[in-house]
Amino acid sequence: MDRPLGALSGLLAVLLALPVLLPPDAHADVPTLASGSQPITLPTDAPTTFRLHRTATGSTFHVGLWYVGAGDSVGEGVRLTIGTTPADTGCGSGAVFRPTRGEPAPLLTTTASTWTDQPDHPCGTAAELYVTVGLPSDPVDRGRAATLVVEEEPPLSTYAYDLLPEPAEPTWQPVEPAPSPQPVLAGTTPDDAPVVGPGSHEVALRPGRQAVLAVPVDWDQDLRAQVDGSAAASVTVLGPLLGEDVAASGPGWAQSHVTSYLHRNSFDPTRAGASLAGEHYVLVGLPPEAAPATVSVTLAVDGVPADGVPDYTGRADAAPEPSAEPADAPDDDSAPAPIWIGAGALVVLVAVLLTRRAGRDRGR
Repeated sequence: MDRPLGALSGLLAVLLALPVLLPPDAHADVPTLASGSQPITLPTDAPTTFRLHRTATGSTFHVGLWYVGAGDSVGEGVRLTIGTTPADTGCGSGAVFRPTRGEPAPLLTTTASTWTDQPDHPCGTAAELYVTVGLPSDPVDRGRAATLVVEEEPPLSTYAYDLLPEPAEPTWQPVEPAPSPQPVLAGTTPDDAPVVGPGSHEVALRPGRQAVLAVPVDWDQDLRAQVDGSAAASVTVLGPLLGEDVAASGPGWAQSHVTSYLHRNSFDPTRAGASLAGEHYVLVGLPPEAAPATVSVTLAVDGVPADGVPDYTGRADAAPEPSAEPADAPDDDSAPAPIWIGAGALVVLVAVLLTRRAGRDRGR
C-alpha cells in the first residue's frame, strides 16, 4: 500500500491556491473610459492613466482633451498619449502648446488617434489600450478641471480604404452676411457650444476669450466661417475630436479642409481634425487689448456626401474579452504570471510522485 503524501499534500494545496492568491491583472485599478465626454482632473503630481476597451478588432480610437487654462503661459501645456500598456506611447500622442499671454481663460485643446495602415498592428488589434494624461508643465494648471472626449471608429478594410478618392483642395470665397443675423448665445467650450447651421449669427465677443459654435460637417464637405463687425477678430476651426482643421485663414475668416478619411495619413497638423465627420467647432476671439464687440459670424457648408463616405465593416456585436496581459507588455521578472507558477510547480510535484512510485515498484 502506498504511503500517505504527508507534507507533500500541504504543498500541493498551496500551489493550487496560487492563482487565487496572486492578482491576474496588474492594471485592474486603471479606470475605463467610455465613448463620449468624461470630466477629469488634470494630474497634480504624476501622470494619470485610463483604459480603453476595444469593441471591434481594427477599430480606431480618437481621444481629445480640452480644458480652460490659467492663462498668461508661454505655451507649455499637457501631453496626451495612447499605448498598449500604461508606459507605452506608441499608438498616438498630442500636446497642448499655445502661448496664452494676456488671456484670462484660454481654451486649450489637443487630440490623439490610434489609426494605423497596418492591419495587424497591436494598436489596432489589442483588446485594451491605455490613455495617459501627462502632468501639466505649468503648475497653476495642475488640478484643474478638464474633459476627455473619446470616439471608437469602426474598422475600414484595406479594400474600402483604397477606393476612397483624394479630397479636393477648397478655395476660399467670401461669404455674404445676412442683413439681420440671428442672435445666438455662443459657448465658451466644446461642452456648452450651441449647434448652429449655415447662415449669419450674431455673437457677443469678450477680449481675451473664445466664443464657440458647433457646426455639423459631413464627409466630402468643408466649412467656411467669416466674421464681420470687428477687424480684430480671429477665427479657427477644430474637428469633432478637437484637432485643428484649417485649410486657409486670414483676418476674420477661416476655411476647413474637405472632410476625408484620408487626411489621417498626413503629417500636416492643420489636417488633424479633418479626418472625421461630425460637429466641427468654430472658435472666434478677440485679443486681450481689444474692446468688446458684437459681431456677425456667417457660416457656409459646401459639398455633399458622396464617394468619400467610408464603407465601415461595422462594430462587433459583443466586446472581445480583454487579454490576461496587455499586448506587447514589457517583461517584468518581479511579477510572474500566477497561473504559470501554479502549473509549473504542479508538474514538478507530479514528477516527484511518479518517481517515488516507480522506485517502489522496482523494489517489490
